[in-house]
Amino acid sequence: MQKSIAIFWSRWILFLSLFLIIYGLAMVFVPKTMNHTFVGSLLFGNNEYLLSKFVSIDEPEATFHNILSGLLGTVTIGWAIQMAWIAYQPFRNGETWAWNSLTMSVCAWAVFEFYFKLTDGISGVGLFAHFGLLVAFAIPLSATYRHFHSKNNVTEQDAAHEISSRA
Repeated sequence: MQKSIAIFWSRWILFLSLFLIIYGLAMVFVPKTMNHTFVGSLLFGNNEYLLSKFVSIDEPEATFHNILSGLLGTVTIGWAIQMAWIAYQPFRNGETWAWNSLTMSVCAWAVFEFYFKLTDGISGVGLFAHFGLLVAFAIPLSATYRHFHSKNNVTEQDAAHEISSRA
């Protein structure tokens, strides 16, 4: 029974990871569209002055924004691929390190993104926009905590690691 719960939740995390991969690909291949239609309105939608400045930039600032968007997209793609693989294989196998890795990765991302937005003066919806994705990841991770951290959940790899660390 617990194995099927891990599969359901791993599919949930896989779906979120695929969403992030598609989002990252859009940032790489259509950065201008992403900046003008999605990112600008999300970050600066409550401040018409900043929004108009963000979407009406000219060269060379537009090129710089597109380069930064593309770089951020590549990082997002790499992170999401790593998360998808962990969710697909080790998470489904019930390996505790997989749950720990996914949880720490999501928490680090959420904390640093919130800190950056807060210190950079982004407010309103833009400040809290990432909380939807944080909650979407927190649901499966919270639901599987006991599955991965019960005393009876010792996989062969965990046991082997425990034995080798004692030697």
